[in-house]
Amino acid sequence: MLEMFSFDAAVPLHLFEYELRKERTEQHWHSFYEIGYCIEGRGAFFIGEETVTVEPGTLMLFPPYEPHIAMAEAEGCRFAFVYFSESLFSPEDRYLLRPFARAATWSEPEWRSHRPSSFERPGTLLAAMLAEYEAKPSAYGPLLRSSMLTLAVWLYRAEEARYGRREWRARSDALERLRPALEAVAARFGEPFGLREAAEALALSESRTRHLFVEGVGKRFKEYLTFVRMQEAKRLLATSDLSVTDVYLACGFQSAAPFYRSFRQLVGLNPQQYRERYMSRE
Repeated sequence: MLEMFSFDAAVPLHLFEYELRKERTEQHWHSFYEIGYCIEGRGAFFIGEETVTVEPGTLMLFPPYEPHIAMAEAEGCRFAFVYFSESLFSPEDRYLLRPFARAATWSEPEWRSHRPSSFERPGTLLAAMLAEYEAKPSAYGPLLRSSMLTLAVWLYRAEEARYGRREWRARSDALERLRPALEAVAARFGEPFGLREAAEALALSESRTRHLFVEGVGKRFKEYLTFVRMQEAKRLLATSDLSVTDVYLACGFQSAAPFYRSFRQLVGLNPQQYRERYMSRE
């Protein structure tokens, strides 16, 4: 999958403010981690089949490959977003990414009750990071890494307290064990690829792999593979002149019928309608 940007050379991190749109568009996912913090206004995030309302102070966490999209309730719903790679953390510190095992939401009262008194408010910390990222003074990279480490420690402690150590570790461990299969899907979705190949990537049985997909990403294997293929199909329809036939073949579909059926189920339009709607926005 192609990303819409590349990380800064000095630090694998991207920070920005964004005003949510009032209309809902198709869900998307990233191959990196994401944090969103509501600065002002109200809106909603659609995460798979779940809808989460947001208001000032809401903190959102998204792991790689989690489908989501946001929509504002009215004009003026602003968010601060942080995109980052796991390489931001040293290998010995990557256990701090466990709070990102699945999409998570923190309301202001929730994070306030779990925040250690020595830690800054998330909004205050993110505002300082954004200013540093935009100004890029000397040695800004190490400072941003340090700030992210501080935030990650707070999230780690807060998530552990919210879920209980045993349940929380089980959730995060499932996604970590699934990682080789997710990487295999991302690399090979355009070719014949099934549960057997995913199981081989994990060195597990097909039965255990099937259960691990549900535990780790909340989707059955076939459902997840179809979603990944649909994401690439939407990208190709929006950014290339390939025929619909060439698009579905490039995305791993062997015939038109399952492609058109899946596309309409997930997107709500047929491929040509999607291409025309996307082009009309240009």
